[in-house]
Amino acid sequence: MKKRKRIILGLALIGAFLGVLDTSIVYTGTLKIASDLSLNASELSWVQVSYALTYAGFMIVGGKLGDIYGRKKIFISSLLIFGIGSIAVGASVSPAMIISSRAFQGIGAAILAPTCLALLTDHFEGNLRQRVIGYYASVVGAGAAIGLIIGGFFATFASWRVGFFINGPISFIMILFALSNLEKSKKQIAKIDNLGTILSIMAMVSLAYGLDGSKNQYLVITSSVILWIIFIFVESRVSNPTMPLEIFKDKERAGSYLSSLLFSAAGIGFWFYTPQLLQSSLGYSAFIASIAMVPMAVLLFFIAVQARKFIQQFGNGKIMVIGFIFVLVALIGLMIQVHSKNIILLILMTLIFGIGFALAFAAMANSGLTRVKPEMMGSASGVYNTARQFGGALGLALFSAFSHGLSSISDVFQRSMFIGSILTVLGLLTVFVFILPAERENSK
Repeated sequence: MKKRKRIILGLALIGAFLGVLDTSIVYTGTLKIASDLSLNASELSWVQVSYALTYAGFMIVGGKLGDIYGRKKIFISSLLIFGIGSIAVGASVSPAMIISSRAFQGIGAAILAPTCLALLTDHFEGNLRQRVIGYYASVVGAGAAIGLIIGGFFATFASWRVGFFINGPISFIMILFALSNLEKSKKQIAKIDNLGTILSIMAMVSLAYGLDGSKNQYLVITSSVILWIIFIFVESRVSNPTMPLEIFKDKERAGSYLSSLLFSAAGIGFWFYTPQLLQSSLGYSAFIASIAMVPMAVLLFFIAVQARKFIQQFGNGKIMVIGFIFVLVALIGLMIQVHSKNIILLILMTLIFGIGFALAFAAMANSGLTRVKPEMMGSASGVYNTARQFGGALGLALFSAFSHGLSSISDVFQRSMFIGSILTVLGLLTVFVFILPAERENSK
């Protein structure tokens, strides 16, 4: 591999890694962040919700921006937004500042992620392309686990702010390499669906805010419903929609998007509250709490690597069912044993969760892109990732809303695992109603 291609590969992998890293780096440092900035439970959840919402909202157009304005320009712009946003998060001195800074950082991550993948498909071909995309998937999987450890390490031995400050210099160094190694790509004559993008973001934000944060809850949620209706109407009329409704005509794909949303909503409670439980209820430091999650993260990564073989043998639907059941068992187990303070049992449940998460995640991603026309691949991928990210934001808003008034982290955790179990069951029902029947029909 030529030196220039190795540099491009490094830029793409590090860029993808940073975006995923900053999704999970918050989890093990949440208590320190809350203490330093005097955040209440709702504000603390919005530190992650704001990032997930802008990540979801701009992900759907992130890939198109590179096609229209050129990959090099958009890659550099996304790194600049992400780097500045990261520094602003680290420098935050109030709830409003950290929430808004995380939202700004999420915009950079949303544009960066699809651009990194596009750089790989632009510069590599054949077997080498498959290999580097495999590297990309591995880096994305490892980013979540490493984020937990880094977040816990800095929160314990330095400051949670360091984990965000270091993103700035890394981003700016990457920009220098990009300026000298990326070539200007040809621009396409196309338009961004600005109205559709704005409506989708407003609809997502208003729904999450209506569930957790608004004093006029019913009014805001009603407004969100109206915005969703207007968004769908607009998308059915414009020539270059942000979310082409055509991709929902396939029953399996539609089921995959809905199940992904529900699955992410259910799973975010595990990622967000388990480190808090380990620290507040069991008395571990942020770093030790992150280390306790490592066995699950390693197992999750290993199963994710092998998942494609299982999917090829048994199909997306059956692997999804198995994955959902494992996650459901883990969430119920965690809900039941939360007050026992048994660390061995808790780690066992995290391992079961990791197996289920890896299987279901791989199968839903595969199902979400099944039978997609080549010209619709970017849009389908964007919708799937948007559903996944929005599901996480929606889940956190739900957990925060339904645990309002609970002071003990054990009680909050138990309530969240209960709600997560219900969401998992709904996701499982979606698989049975949409995905399994569609697979049987298409196999005939």
